[in-house]
Amino acid sequence: MVGVTHDELTKALRRVPLLGALPPPLFDEIASLVGVRPTAKGEFVFSEGDAASFLPIVLQGQVKLFKTGPDGREQVLHLVRAPASFAEAAVFGPGIFPADAQVVEAGLLATIPRPALLDLLRRRPEVALALLASMSFWLRRLVDLVEGLSLHTVEERVAAYLWSTFARSGRPLLAGERVRLEDPKHLIAALCGTAPEVLSRTFRKLEAEGAVRVDGPVAELLDPVRLQALSHAGESGLLGR
Repeated sequence: MVGVTHDELTKALRRVPLLGALPPPLFDEIASLVGVRPTAKGEFVFSEGDAASFLPIVLQGQVKLFKTGPDGREQVLHLVRAPASFAEAAVFGPGIFPADAQVVEAGLLATIPRPALLDLLRRRPEVALALLASMSFWLRRLVDLVEGLSLHTVEERVAAYLWSTFARSGRPLLAGERVRLEDPKHLIAALCGTAPEVLSRTFRKLEAEGAVRVDGPVAELLDPVRLQALSHAGESGLLGR
């Protein structure tokens, strides 16, 4: 296994929601099927329409799931942060990936062959129950995504992204606290369903309102109450990761 020991792989897989709750014998059986390879920034894990011949699991790094419109514009469906599995519905369902998956931060990708997983699904009901829970999670994400894009303003969506960034940092949610943005601005714009130039204007608007200041890759919390209020109005599945 490239770049990871057996113990490290087992520990990472245990943190994947789809696998973490499985009993030890079944977990060990699945872990024995896993292959691991390094990923490079910009490479495609799969493209829309490809055969879903494996279940992908991000062990290190980040992968974005997105659709591309006829005009070339991207809509990011989700940013997968390690450790997490994704595309379960395609692997266990029709067998075709419905979107593109591209690496945005190099790392390690684990894969489990689809035929072996389908065999386990037939033999072990625990896998089916774990699968239902994981697919339910993704369904909620997509419903939230549609709601966020259709019912909330760009300002609310950007505020939700920034608030979630502060919350994940583990730092006190107090005025004056600063965090480094986790993603480049073009990806933040895509996650928020807008264009980079609109994102920049929205940052300036949020600063003028006294909520948050973004200076390059660093965000400074100006008014936690104001930013939280805006973020709660714009919370959606593509932002809260």
